Amino acid sequence: MNRINMLGMLFVWILLSTAAFSGPIPSQKSSAKKNQTMEKFVIAKLFIKTSATADFHHALEALAVVTRKEPGCISYTWYAEPLEAGVFMLIEHYRDKAGLQHHFRQTYLADFIKKMDTWKIKDPEVHFLSAEPDALK
Repeated sequence: MNRINMLGMLFVWILLSTAAFSGPIPSQKSSAKKNQTMEKFVIAKLFIKTSATADFHHALEALAVVTRKEPGCISYTWYAEPLEAGVFMLIEHYRDKAGLQHHFRQTYLADFIKKMDTWKIKDPEVHFLSAEPDALK
C-alpha cells in the first residue's frame, strides 16, 4: 500500500473513530435520527483487467462527472493504484443516507455496474462508513 493511500485511510479512520467514540452513548431514538443526518462514505477497491483499464477509466470518469452533480454528493474521487496494475480506489462522500440512496437509484450507476461485470477480474472490496459532522465541536 503506498504512503498516500495509507495516509488517506488513516485520516478517514481517525475521523470516523473520533466521531464514533466522542461523547455519551445516545438513546435509540436519538441514534436513529442521527443515522439519517450522518455523512456517508463509500470506499471501494476495484480490480480491473489490464486489457480493460482504458475503457474502465473513461466510463469511471463519466460516472464521476454526473455523480458530482447529484444533490447529496459532497465529493467523488478516484485514482489508479500506482503500484498495482488494474486496481482503482473510489472514495465517495455524501451528505446523508438520502444522498447515498439517491445515488444508488440512478440509471447511469446501474449501467456502469453492468459494464463492470465485463471489466472486473474479481469482486470489489467495498466499505460503507458514517461520520457525524459535528462530533468534534
